[in-house]
Amino acid sequence: MPKVSADKMASQREHAYRSLRRLLVLQQEEAGGRLREPQWAERLGVHRSALREAFARLEAEGMLQRGERTGYFAPSSTVADFAEVAKLRLALECLAIEEVCGAEAPDLSAMSQAGEEFGRLIENEYSLGAIEADRRFHEALIDAARMRRLSKLYQLAPLPLIHGHTEDPTRWREACLRTMTEHRLILDALAARDAEEAKRVLRTHLAHLPMLPL
Repeated sequence: MPKVSADKMASQREHAYRSLRRLLVLQQEEAGGRLREPQWAERLGVHRSALREAFARLEAEGMLQRGERTGYFAPSSTVADFAEVAKLRLALECLAIEEVCGAEAPDLSAMSQAGEEFGRLIENEYSLGAIEADRRFHEALIDAARMRRLSKLYQLAPLPLIHGHTEDPTRWREACLRTMTEHRLILDALAARDAEEAKRVLRTHLAHLPMLPL
């Protein structure tokens, strides 16, 4: 691949990072699978140097694992990993709830939009889109707290609540419908400035996580 300018390299690096991170967060890469540099550089249309920097950044965030000799691998997640992430997310999201309920004019529009989008996507049985909308709902809760450092910490807890890979569509749909109901209850509690009710529903919501993957 020909030499690229510094600006274009930075753009490619950010594109590679964001594209890979999205796939890893949504668990679209096989756990333990090696991400081969030539194939990924071609797939993303980026210079291999930009891709290597994206790999290193994702490794630092715990999103990728470096091999003993060379190369990067998608990490494997156990039930214990999901349970640990649920505890971390509960602590961070409960803090966000306290901040949102204590604010003079909290902005819940992004949460509401993500919740509505989630409902439309499950009606159309678009599992990957639903996973993304679920993630956006929780990210919007964190962002509504308007705490920059909290948002940074939340990036270290990337696992989704709804897993897209299941051979049982009935079970997947039931999980999605339960999630949609709980999203609405959390929003209602936040709108009423009822932090304790919002946290109660959130605890129930996140308690389902250790049962995954489906």
